[in-house]
Amino acid sequence: MSIVKSLVKPVGRNVRDLMLICGVGPKLDEQDRRVLDETIFPYLVGREDLKRVLFVGCHWYTWHYKKTFADKDFWTLEIDPARKRYGAKQHIVDSVEHVDQHFEANSLDAVLMLGVMGWGLDDPEVANRSVENIHRCLRPDGVLINSWDDVPEHRPFPIAELPAFGRFAPWPFPPFVAARFVCEEQDLQHTFDFYTATK
Repeated sequence: MSIVKSLVKPVGRNVRDLMLICGVGPKLDEQDRRVLDETIFPYLVGREDLKRVLFVGCHWYTWHYKKTFADKDFWTLEIDPARKRYGAKQHIVDSVEHVDQHFEANSLDAVLMLGVMGWGLDDPEVANRSVENIHRCLRPDGVLINSWDDVPEHRPFPIAELPAFGRFAPWPFPPFVAARFVCEEQDLQHTFDFYTATK
């Protein structure tokens, strides 16, 4: 039985990835992803001043984001080379800690780092440097959206209290009229924090 399971899982994954290549793949049906697809992304896409956008962290359920941001100068960054296929045409394989090695100062309009801290980016010093370098790459008043799971197993340090977030101002995201939105339907209490870069 275990042999059958070990064969079925890779086959299912390969079928899914083939669908993604054809642009007809599935989407993850969770509240945080619905909030992104139905509220956050449409607002960002509609902002004409947000032209150059960086999305940090790729997985199979991010495959369609390049289509969503097709009219933007859209980039993705992911440390795992195997996940490049889920990213944009303009894709960087690296840690977000080194974002400033790939983008000039003040050259990005928006950075979306969703579910990265606590899911691999677990060292507070590395996370803080990452936020500092994101700030360096964002233009004044550029947008940072950082999301994280507010549960002990995925909150390795007080994420929202990183000193580097002091370089940003909380941004009352217009659709929510608040600088934070918590997905209370989910056990993980996925939390979106919205910021603008101060200089």
